[in-house]
Amino acid sequence: MVANPTSQLSVIGNLVGAHAAIKMGWTESGICLFTLGMTHYLVVFITLYQRFSGNNHIPSRLRPVFFMFVATPSMAALAWKSINGNFDMLCKMLFFLSLFLFTSLASRPVLFKKSMKNFSVAWWAFSFPLSFLALASMAYAQQAKEATATCLALVLSGISVLVFVFLLVCSTLKIDSLLRKPILNFSNES
Repeated sequence: MVANPTSQLSVIGNLVGAHAAIKMGWTESGICLFTLGMTHYLVVFITLYQRFSGNNHIPSRLRPVFFMFVATPSMAALAWKSINGNFDMLCKMLFFLSLFLFTSLASRPVLFKKSMKNFSVAWWAFSFPLSFLALASMAYAQQAKEATATCLALVLSGISVLVFVFLLVCSTLKIDSLLRKPILNFSNES
């Protein structure tokens, strides 16, 4: 099995679990899940980031999964905020890492050019990480209490909502092409 950006989903699962455990009052379980998630993230991130420049390992149709790089540090910032109780220096560093990764990916539209020709389910990989980035930016804006941080949070939240709505509309319009034997067949043919 070769590591690819979707390998980060198990890490994100640990971080979401840590966040949920803390919210339910299971502090030790939350810290354990956070530790396991971040340890796994270090290995996965280093492995994947070294291969990032040679993007021919992933078919062009699946390149939207590169946005998973953004989700993990964003969720880690939110999980650590739950553990620590405030958006401290570690949260800020994780948030800025996710912001850097988002900016790096957004500034390389050529990387995604071929994958954007025909709609595929892989496009949903844009929505999920953007949502986590928007949530982390809101937490940062609440702590920073600066106009720039608030503006950034609003812009990222707006982008997240627009991408979600766009993907929802595209999925609805392309439902027949997404499913080989559609459950809902809207054609008039018998």
